[in-house]
Amino acid sequence: MNSAAITKPFQWIVILTAVISVAIADILLKKAASHSNLLDALRSPWFAGAAGLYMLQVCFFMYAFIAGWNLTNIGILQTALYAIIVLTAGVFFYNETFTRFQWAGIFIAMSGVLMINWK
Repeated sequence: MNSAAITKPFQWIVILTAVISVAIADILLKKAASHSNLLDALRSPWFAGAAGLYMLQVCFFMYAFIAGWNLTNIGILQTALYAIIVLTAGVFFYNETFTRFQWAGIFIAMSGVLMINWK
């Protein structure tokens, strides 16, 4: 499939969906890890949900790579968006702290994503 035939908004939707999938999967893994041992954690429905979301993410990225999308842009978008989602989830669901330094990092990362994708 020619990447020129795919619109930019569709590419953003695919990448965003993949990133959200892996971020939520990591959040579910943290929930599964609350069990007392590894075997119980692996049997947890939280782990099953995480595994399913990881597979979804792999499918979306395979589609993007088969379509010939630019690996550099996908990697940068994934990193920046993932950080935003996971840091936010840590604050709201696990009462983790969100420092000014992290805010600055998000701003810098998102600025970098915008500059790299600027045409």
